[in-house]
Amino acid sequence: ERNRIIEVVRQEEEQFAKTLDSGMRRIEEYAQVQGAGRGRPIDGRFLFTLYDTYGFPRDLAEEILVDQGWRVSDETEATWTQEMEAQRERARAKATFGGDEGATETVALYQQIGGALARPQQFVGYETLTSPATIVAMVAGGRRVREAAAGDEVEVILDRTPGYAESGGQMGDTGTLVGRAGQGEILDTFYRGSKLIVHRVKVRQGGLREGEDVAVSIESPRRLGLRQHHTGTHLLHAALRKVLGTHVSQAGSLVAPDHLRFDFSHGGGVKDREIEQIEELVNEQVQANTPVTHREMDLKEALAAGAMALFGEKYGDRVRVVKIGEFSTELCGGTHLDATGQIGFFKVAEEGAVASGVRRIEAVAGTAAVEAVARRERVLREIADILKIGAEEAPQRLRKLLDEQKALERQLAEMETKLARGKADDLVATARQVNGVAVVAGRIDGLDADGLRAVADTLRDRLGSGVVCVGSVLDGKVNLVAAVTKDLVKRFPAGKLIQEVAQAAGGRGGGRPDLAQAGAPDPSKLDDALALVHDWVGRQA
Repeated sequence: ERNRIIEVVRQEEEQFAKTLDSGMRRIEEYAQVQGAGRGRPIDGRFLFTLYDTYGFPRDLAEEILVDQGWRVSDETEATWTQEMEAQRERARAKATFGGDEGATETVALYQQIGGALARPQQFVGYETLTSPATIVAMVAGGRRVREAAAGDEVEVILDRTPGYAESGGQMGDTGTLVGRAGQGEILDTFYRGSKLIVHRVKVRQGGLREGEDVAVSIESPRRLGLRQHHTGTHLLHAALRKVLGTHVSQAGSLVAPDHLRFDFSHGGGVKDREIEQIEELVNEQVQANTPVTHREMDLKEALAAGAMALFGEKYGDRVRVVKIGEFSTELCGGTHLDATGQIGFFKVAEEGAVASGVRRIEAVAGTAAVEAVARRERVLREIADILKIGAEEAPQRLRKLLDEQKALERQLAEMETKLARGKADDLVATARQVNGVAVVAGRIDGLDADGLRAVADTLRDRLGSGVVCVGSVLDGKVNLVAAVTKDLVKRFPAGKLIQEVAQAAGGRGGGRPDLAQAGAPDPSKLDDALALVHDWVGRQA
């Protein structure tokens, strides 16, 4: 029973890791296509597709996109709700009529197309980027079509293709497809059904017809970038295991033309010196121009020879083994370089945690790596120019400036607190008796929560016995603090007082019976909220 539970948990972990990896790739593609967030609303349809198709949690997707500058708006909610209702309608229709007329028919269609092929579809992308081919079938809107005209977007199935379909973390190929009377742009390449390679094609000129012969060309610079970053991923994986330990295993990856993302299991953080060692190991292999070889083997034979199988991946009896000298041996179906020297240069861009026990490295290779280093050098030179010093002196000077800034901020805070305490004397004079209880409610703008607490403490001490509630507006936001002397906390708990006042200002808060604080978004409501303090004390008394 224990082993069964462990196996179930392991399977759930594998599935969720795949869900996260697939969803993160879609989010990254969305951000690349849409551009910078800049406060724009997130498309609710995209969130629903992530949730419905890939099982990616909506709140996690929103959190990631908000961190990238997007926002959740009323439009986001409306489109999400619209898609959810449409899905419920489809579910109701399925229950009523016994079938789902969308996905089920599409899956069946691709199974039918694959089953009707005279011979298995041939992938020739390891050897060439161009190939003659025949259009076996085209699909649009979930239905098979015989022809497509300029402006149409269709899914095209060929009898043979050099296009690599997205898998193993590597993005699908793009390129062109040219027929006798038309041509199309290959926007993406992916799998449908049981490993059926499909090209998403936008017809740019003329038309395309089922059964016609076409010339397929894969975009060469993009493929080179993919190969550089995929081979770089294998080198990175091996280097991580050498520097951090053999417990490191891949937890997800993205191989794009201009960068790579690699998630891996590791309990602690990765030190700067360890990042340097990892880069050094990878670039040593690059400079050595180590040959990259690949061959098909039986799975058992490959594993016995030391090939690394990725956790969660499913392999057939025959596998492709990619070997980089004695440095790395992995099972992999992706496209790779002929030798590591073609990477040119490898650079880690970022490293950080993405989940408990899972770290992420973002890295660049080839031209992208050179450009990344050049950007950093430009920034360093600009900083040095602003400080009027040499670039090598910049870190030391910046540390000194930051220390000086912190000292000035402390001095300023002390002065503001002294000034606030002086203003507290003025507020004490405004104390009113409410059923025999001294009550002070007032406003001192320009104080943060710490400064406001200092004022509240001072007022409470000056009163000796009483209830205090003070507010402040800073940077367009409201801070509130309530303080109650110990002899009155049972009758007038500060936490309950601050909740009522904060709610009136559109915020919320809480705390101890003797001291509580809150925040609110609307400064225009602060005066009205503070006016409630005396009434509240009167009701409690």
